[in-house]
Parts: sequence; C-alpha cells; structure tokens
Amino acid sequence: MTFFNALRSKTPLVGTFIKTPHHSVVEALGGSGLDFFILDGEHSTFGIAEIDRSVLAARYVQKPVLVRLTDDRPADILRVLDVGADGFLIPHVTSGDQAAAIVRAANYGENGRGYSATNRAGEYGRRSMPDHLAASTNPVIIPQIEDPVAVDNIEEIAAIEGITALFVGPADLAVAYGVNDLKSPRVTQAVDHVIAVATKAGLPVATFAPSMADASTLFARGISVVAVASEHKPMQDFFSVGAVSAAKADGATS
Repeated sequence: MTFFNALRSKTPLVGTFIKTPHHSVVEALGGSGLDFFILDGEHSTFGIAEIDRSVLAARYVQKPVLVRLTDDRPADILRVLDVGADGFLIPHVTSGDQAAAIVRAANYGENGRGYSATNRAGEYGRRSMPDHLAASTNPVIIPQIEDPVAVDNIEEIAAIEGITALFVGPADLAVAYGVNDLKSPRVTQAVDHVIAVATKAGLPVATFAPSMADASTLFARGISVVAVASEHKPMQDFFSVGAVSAAKADGATS
C-alpha cells in the first residue's frame, strides 16, 4: 500500500518530526516502529541539499517521508517533489483558493508543476513521460490548519479536490486565540470542528502529539495520523515497536 493510500484509508499512523538537518538521523530512525517522517523545513535549518540527502536516506530505510515547507511557494513544492519526497505540509493555509493553488502547483498540468524526469522522482530519466506522469499522481498534500480564519473557512478548504489530509495545529491555534493551554475549551472546540468537517468530507486528520501516550487519546478522538514530538525528545518509544502498536491499539479500543 502506498503512503497516500494508507493515509486515505485512515489507518492509524504514527510518525515524528525530524529537526536535525542530517540524513543520519533519518537512517537511525529507520530502525524504529514509526510509520513516517516529516522533515521540518519550517522550524529548523533544512535546506534543499539536506532535504535531498534525507529523502534518499528515507528511501534506503523504506520509510515514507514528507517535508514541512515554510510557505506555499510553487518553486519549493516543485523541488521537494523532484527529489522524491512523498509529499509535503504547508503551514498557515487559510482559504479554499490558497489550497487550490497548492494542489495545482503539486500536480502536472496547465499552470501546474514544471515537468522534469531527470531527477530522483523520475528515476533520473529512466522513466518514460507516460510512466513518470502516472507515478506522479496523488502526491501527499497536507494543509496545516492553525489560524482562526482557517477554522472559519475549513469547509471550503476541505472541499478542494486533491487535498490528501488536514493537519490541525493546536499550538498555533492556542497562540492565535490568545490562550496558553493546548487543551483550552477554545482550542478543543476548533480542533473538534476541523475533525467533524474533515470526516464529513472524507479526509483524514493529522496533528502533533508531545508524547506517545497522547497519541492514543488523539486516535480515539477521530484523528488518524499523529506526529509525535521530534528527535529532540527522548527516542526510547520510537524504537519500541510495542509502544507504537500499543498507542494505535489503545486508540482503536477507546
């Protein structure tokens, strides 16, 4: 099953953010029970060279890898897809029009992704154009919902064809709402609204969890994709397949 299909099937998935811009971290975490990695290009110093090497490392350990970009510039979307990332997250998506432009930039077609097959995504020219176009369908496109206006506009964002999942950011929502508690009623209400709209639209919901223990609660809440902390936190849970499996099982039975 492709990572895109795993996401859309709403199979419980546990991953983590990687903030250290070095491929060795990706390779080391390849021995963990995690389902995917997110290279954090927003809150770390990842450049395209580090992303390139880290995607190669992820392929070596056979783990799906996404890149969290700094914004929605088409040039950056193009580059992470060309180096072979499975997809990307875009921070602060606030409208359906913005989401539609992101989808267009990630896909081949008129006014869309610029064509090249002489890269890792195109197997360095070994794929024919038809094969490369077919292999490039369904990139994982995940808008981050982390602003009050995005919550207000969530129906139009969720309605955009080509969006793979929605990532709700409770920390940024808390800051935007003027509270300092991720579990405040205002944040909880916003997250629940995003989950409800996404579920109605058939979209999976992803979010951040500070610990593996929190992942179980989130799965039970209707979220199917959880990025637990980062390699800056203790990694013991990641290397225990039992801990990852237990978090998923607890969420499924709660």
